[in-house]
Formats: sequence, C-alpha cells, structure tokens
Amino acid sequence: MQAAEFLRTLTRSHSPLRLNVGFLLKEGVGYSREITINEPKLDIAADLTVKGLQGALTLVRTPQGLYASAHLQGQIPGECSRCLTEIEQTVSSRISELYHYPPETAAAEGRVIPEDMNLDLSEVVREDMLLSQPMQSLCRPDCKGLCPNCGKNWNDGPCDCPADEGDPRLLVLRQLLDKDPQSSHRQETTS
Repeated sequence: MQAAEFLRTLTRSHSPLRLNVGFLLKEGVGYSREITINEPKLDIAADLTVKGLQGALTLVRTPQGLYASAHLQGQIPGECSRCLTEIEQTVSSRISELYHYPPETAAAEGRVIPEDMNLDLSEVVREDMLLSQPMQSLCRPDCKGLCPNCGKNWNDGPCDCPADEGDPRLLVLRQLLDKDPQSSHRQETTS
C-alpha cells in the first residue's frame, strides 16, 4: 500500500477498527473490553472494501500494553475462476496481537500503540483478509466453466462448437474405452 493511501486510511473520520484506547491503558492489568463490530460496508483500505463486516474484538490490558484478539468476517467482490461470473466471497480475519505501550518498550518488530492512543487495526485486518481469500473461487461447486472455443458459459447450457476429438495419437485408447466390456466378454465365451 502506498504511503498516501495508508495515511488516508488512518485519518478517515470513522472506523470501528480505529479505536482510542487511552482509557484502557489507565485500567489495571487484566481489565478487558469486548467490542462488537457490525458494519454494512467498510473501506478497510484503498484496495479492500468489505460488506457485512461482523465479529467481535477483545482488548485486554497487560503489563506490556494491550492484547487484541478478534474474529471478523465479511464479503468482498470477486469472480469465479471457471466461468468468470462476479461473486461475493467470504473472507475472515483472526487477530491475536500484542500492542506495546509506551512505544519505546517494544522490540524492533513489535507492534506499538501510538502516543495519540489511537490504535488502528486496519492494516492487520487487511493483510489477514487478503490472505484468507480462496485460491480458486467458484460461483457454485459444480461450475462447468467456459467453452475454450467460443467462450459460452456452460452453466447456461451447451454451445454449438464441435466436440473436441482430442489427440489423434490416442484414438486407439479411446476406442478401447468406448467399447462395451460386456459385449466383448460375451463374444469370447460364445466362440
């Protein structure tokens, strides 16, 4: 993500993934707060808009800062890998992160709570949701795909293209497979 896009994401006015956690840091170790998330449509980043984002986020005060755990789920637009039909695919995010406060107590690769106390989970959720996308999305399990010759969607019915006869070198094998094994067995026994 480009720096300008990320900055726009951070400075947007309302997001359930951007929380002021100053009040939690004033609480004692072990204090927790659960936040229910139910957004009809949320722009998590410039390249990710999620519809029907639902789930729960739990923040627990620890000696190091805050421990965030969440399970979120929503729908993103996609296309079927066989027939190229537009579909909605379900993506999810499971967060389990420790955010350090004050920031200087964190290791170099550790996550921190900024000085303004606004914890933004958008980047973590974005990464996890993009990684949770299926490798091959299907509009339905029995999708027949497209005709490689004319491009017709076989889910709508057969096309008028001639049947592919396959590799002519394998014709003998095809004839063996097409032959009825019962009739050849009967011929051998009656002779």
